[in-house]
Formats: sequence, C-alpha cells, structure tokens
Amino acid sequence: MITFEAEINNKKVKVYSNAPLKNAATALLRTLNQLSQQTNIFNPNFALNYGWARYYLSKRTEGNNSFYVVQTADYQNDPSKLRTDDCTSALIVQNMQVDTNMKAKVEKPEPTLYSDTILVLKEAIGAKDVYMNRSEPSKNGDSGWYFGLLNDENEGNHSTEELVNMPSSELMKFRGEALRVLQMPVGTLAVFHENTMTALVDKDDNPLEFTTADDRKRAIAQKQAAQAAQAENGKEE
Repeated sequence: MITFEAEINNKKVKVYSNAPLKNAATALLRTLNQLSQQTNIFNPNFALNYGWARYYLSKRTEGNNSFYVVQTADYQNDPSKLRTDDCTSALIVQNMQVDTNMKAKVEKPEPTLYSDTILVLKEAIGAKDVYMNRSEPSKNGDSGWYFGLLNDENEGNHSTEELVNMPSSELMKFRGEALRVLQMPVGTLAVFHENTMTALVDKDDNPLEFTTADDRKRAIAQKQAAQAAQAENGKEE
C-alpha cells in the first residue's frame, strides 16, 4: 500500500492507495487543505464530494502519534453503507475523468456522483457493443445518463421491466471504462466495444479525441435513431 501525506492545520493526513496515483492523491489533499481554511474538516461529520467520489476523515492513533486517514465509500461492495481506507478505485476514476475532460477539452465538467443513478437497459449489461447518452437530469440524484444497446432495434420502446435505475458505482462491476465519461456535459454520446471506448461525440455531433471517422458515423446514426424514436413516442402520447 502506498501512502501519500500532507500537513493540514498542523495535523498529518494520509491517503492510502494500491497504485502510484500521486497526481490524483495530491489534488485531493490540496483540496482538503483549501477547505480547511473555510471549515473544520476534522469534524467527525465532515464529508467531501470530490468529482465522482465521496471522502471522509478518520482519526487514528499509533503509539503517541495521531493522524487522519482519508476514507472513501466502498464502491466494490456497498458504497451506501461501507467505507474503506483504500482510495485506489476512487483515485483511478478521478484520473480517468480528468484525462477524458482534458482530451475532449471540456470547459465545464458536469460531475456525476457515485450514488447518482443511471438508467440501464438490462440487455446491455453483458453486451459487447453499447453506448451511453446524457440527457437533462429529471431530478436530484439522477445523472441523466442512459446505458443502452448499440444498434438497438427497439430503441425508445422498451418496457419498464427491461430497464433499471442503478447507482453509477455499479458501472465498476460490468463496464469500468464507462466511468471515464461521467463528467461529460448533457448531450454527450459515448460508444464502447467491450471495455474500450471507441467513440465520443458532443451535443452538436462533433467527434472528440477518442473518435474515429467510422465510429463517428455510427454514433451519429445511433443518436438520430434515438431522437426519432423519442419524437415518434411523443406523437403517440
């Protein structure tokens, strides 16, 4: 386990990781230091939503020395109830999202918290070719993201039994690469083949860094089909 440390208000704060994620850990510690100038981060009730993850501080004592350990929700098990000292997963997602935002030149990221829900087509969970599209969130706690099947013949006509709302943290279990796009703005469409992102398109159908010409055509066709299906459903109502 790798340890990253910082002195914040004369208190030692440690971040533990199983990978050399120095940039992500340093950014997190820097944010905690900045917050400490405004509020008491060493309050037992303190919690920080930082990007996709949520962090806490836990006081520890070893001999005559006391320090604080940064904890995060346990995304691999039950993030709604469990915490862990191992910040590896949260820091990896942080790096992935920063990388995507930089390559796609996103000026104003629109974060999705690990507990925010995404609408998932059950059939798409184990499929090789899928896509994600972000609409305006319908309520607090809704990310606006839809996870669907690429080239879906029933697009827009699925019953409620075929769909499920789940926390975005569940993506870690079946499509970890999809976590990298969760800060992309409303209108974004991302295409994945297995656990590789093959296309990324903005709300104006402009291809972004990860997109090839063929992928762009396929992504635009998919988006137009979805929009047409939605418009047709609107007429029927």
